Amino acid sequence: MPEMRADQLKENLYALLALGNETASRILADLPPQHLRRIEQAGRLDWLPIEIDLNLGVVIHRAVGDEGLRRWSRAALRRSLDGSIQKPLLDTAVRLFGLSPTGLFKMAPQGWRGAFRGAGELVVSESGPASTVLDLVGLPEEMRGPAFVVGIAGGLEAVFDTCKVAGEIRLVEPPPGVGARLHATWTAR
Repeated sequence: MPEMRADQLKENLYALLALGNETASRILADLPPQHLRRIEQAGRLDWLPIEIDLNLGVVIHRAVGDEGLRRWSRAALRRSLDGSIQKPLLDTAVRLFGLSPTGLFKMAPQGWRGAFRGAGELVVSESGPASTVLDLVGLPEEMRGPAFVVGIAGGLEAVFDTCKVAGEIRLVEPPPGVGARLHATWTAR
């Protein structure tokens, strides 16, 4: 059963504010109360069933569409990079590779393992001076829905904010055996 770190789920709920207070309130009202309780009661390092995050993504997607889902997910990952268990990983990536999207994307697989368990892996399959291809390999079937995959693409765009570059991540047709393929491109500084 795939799981997600409670720390990231807590950041995901807080990031609802990026959609505005009224929208955040509407989304929270549409979530199962038992999911909110589990997130609230969990310790930051606990693992919770992925269905909690999948449900959150579907509710957000229904309320605000692809662009709103991306905005929310980007805000959630920015929060994680700024102060939770992902911050040490960000600091390590900057020390090793400098503050660049290529360097941060090289560390993204470790970030994936810190946030997800039993959920496949994130693999950097190609990198260039201003582009990276990221594959979600071994992604469980329940995690292949558009709300989850679009949310992951949007979340990874937080790398561009951190590096202060313009960029985007598009979903492209994955090769056989890959659950989803993300193509990141950015404007080099």
